[in-house]
Amino acid sequence: MTSYIWSFLGMSLIVGAHFRAESILSAHRHTTTLLNVIAGIAIAYAFVDVFPHLARKQPVLEGLFPGPIGAYLSNHVYVMALVGFCVYVGIRVFSVAEIDRRHSRMAYIALVISMCVYALFIGYMLAEQPLYRPEPAFLFGLAMAAHFLGLHHELMHEWPELYNNVVRYLLMAATVLGWWGSFFYTISLPVYALGFAYIAGGIVAAGAINDLPRVKSAPALVAFLAGAAAYSILLLTIEAFRV
Repeated sequence: MTSYIWSFLGMSLIVGAHFRAESILSAHRHTTTLLNVIAGIAIAYAFVDVFPHLARKQPVLEGLFPGPIGAYLSNHVYVMALVGFCVYVGIRVFSVAEIDRRHSRMAYIALVISMCVYALFIGYMLAEQPLYRPEPAFLFGLAMAAHFLGLHHELMHEWPELYNNVVRYLLMAATVLGWWGSFFYTISLPVYALGFAYIAGGIVAAGAINDLPRVKSAPALVAFLAGAAAYSILLLTIEAFRV
């Protein structure tokens, strides 16, 4: 029961990031520094927690696909991570392409829909984490809240009115719906592994496209390294005590 309370708190962090992203990023005197710290947290989460977790998911997919190619894919969960990476990159590149305003709006809507699906999966995975992962769900929620703040920074400037009136509420609803829906339907372990791999690819792609390009100066690098170091130490300390 306690694990689900932490899961709820983690979900609340993400929902709060959706709802208050503009206020947090606009009111902060050092928004650029904050974004670089957030980038460090997201990248640290990918390398210190996500990638090792993907490696542990390899055996779960054994025998999932028939044939010699399927046997290889069954033991290569990173293929799904690559799919998630490529999908995010494709949608993001299309959304910022130099096209007319009508098509730009359509591209933005496509990006928002993909983000909603992304938020839905993350909400579901957050609720299911106590079943599948030993790490505290609250830490996953913290990393995802930081991750979404960086994504919101990109979304809020392209179509501000649409963002304020619709987009942030859709992302909030998708996160809550995913979390709440997990109590009525439990996916199988292989599907969970594939879903997590897809999300992992999106996290890495978002970091590469949105977060890392902002690290352009010595102060920005210091902020990025501080975020990465602090979150890495936190994850490693918790893992050490668990072991």
